[in-house]
Amino acid sequence: MSNLTSDPFVEPREAFDLVGRTAYEDDWNATWIDDPDADEHREVRLILRNALKSGQVRAHWSTTDFSFDGDLLPRDVDEFFQILLREDRVFHARANQPVYCKIHRDDLSGWMRSHEERSFTTQRAKTQCLAWLVEQLRDQSYCPTYEELRAKAKTKFSSLSQRAFKEAREEAIKKTGREDLSRPGRRKKTNQ
Repeated sequence: MSNLTSDPFVEPREAFDLVGRTAYEDDWNATWIDDPDADEHREVRLILRNALKSGQVRAHWSTTDFSFDGDLLPRDVDEFFQILLREDRVFHARANQPVYCKIHRDDLSGWMRSHEERSFTTQRAKTQCLAWLVEQLRDQSYCPTYEELRAKAKTKFSSLSQRAFKEAREEAIKKTGREDLSRPGRRKKTNQ
């Protein structure tokens, strides 16, 4: 009976949380919903955008005064489209304003299961690898080669792809200020 009476459509915050819980499983932290600086927040936002862009997840929008509404089409999720989590709305370019939006929960869950399962695992591994790399690279005397770090990371994070490692390494270098590791050539050994 609850399936018949419950609304299959959810607002953006609930959809965001659903994506986060699916992507990060037990590692999901609901505070990331309101933390746009968190890597996990940015990744979940991207996944939700991709789901809405796919055309396989139904969504409906309406202006705040309910004078205009319509189905959210994949072409609507363009460069101007924004998910406004604090307001639990989206910015819709055709309406040229923040609008109410409802996203079909089951469509979103189904899309997540069928289209992104491997990338969630890789993303989780990338996020964990980034934290590990930042910790490793904080020691200024530690000058590992790309290959050394890659081998250690692959052992530690088995689902980490080559691309995910490269992106995590580049971000860790920026976060730690270790620009010396991004330059080509042999590393200078330090005396200990």
